[in-house]
Amino acid sequence: MTLERGSTALLLLDLQRDFMDADGVYARHGLPVARLRSIVPTIARVTVASRAAHVPVFASKFTIYVSPGGAPLGIEAIVRARPFLREEGFRLGDPGRELIPELPRPHYEIDKPRFSAFHGTPLEVLLRSLGIDTVVLTGIVTHGGVEATARDAMIRDFSVMILEDCVAAFDEDLHLASLRGLGLYLTVTTSEDYLRALSASARP
Repeated sequence: MTLERGSTALLLLDLQRDFMDADGVYARHGLPVARLRSIVPTIARVTVASRAAHVPVFASKFTIYVSPGGAPLGIEAIVRARPFLREEGFRLGDPGRELIPELPRPHYEIDKPRFSAFHGTPLEVLLRSLGIDTVVLTGIVTHGGVEATARDAMIRDFSVMILEDCVAAFDEDLHLASLRGLGLYLTVTTSEDYLRALSASARP
């Protein structure tokens, strides 16, 4: 694997307290957040190395916008799977919407109203302005936001790399099936391979 200096960005997808903290909305409704938290140290290491190599770091934050009456807007499919989101979680101003504190701060934070980090956000405009042609994906959920973002990136002619030890889902079978499917079209690799390529790209 090779990386070209100045053309790569790192994306941290939805690493938020409501998803991952023991008192976040997902944990309060019985979902196994420990599976998600297991990838945090590796993502932190990748983020530190990326920042040191001047790789732009973007973090998406899943955001539920609501009507004046408080009804969630445009997330019917998500609410079907997670009915509790109809009433709580990921609202503007909620502490649970914020990124988990264990990660280094990104250069850019993006409010994300749908599965893909490209839909309804300035992500593509910022990537193009920075001269980025390769995006490296980390975060959650593999078969949800990660896969949707990967597919949207490919449609927009970005090269896409997923770090398999830096993504996770609540359901391991869905996680593995998503990586197998995506691996037909993009690069699925490890954090160690990425870090080696990052180090090599920094050599004069």
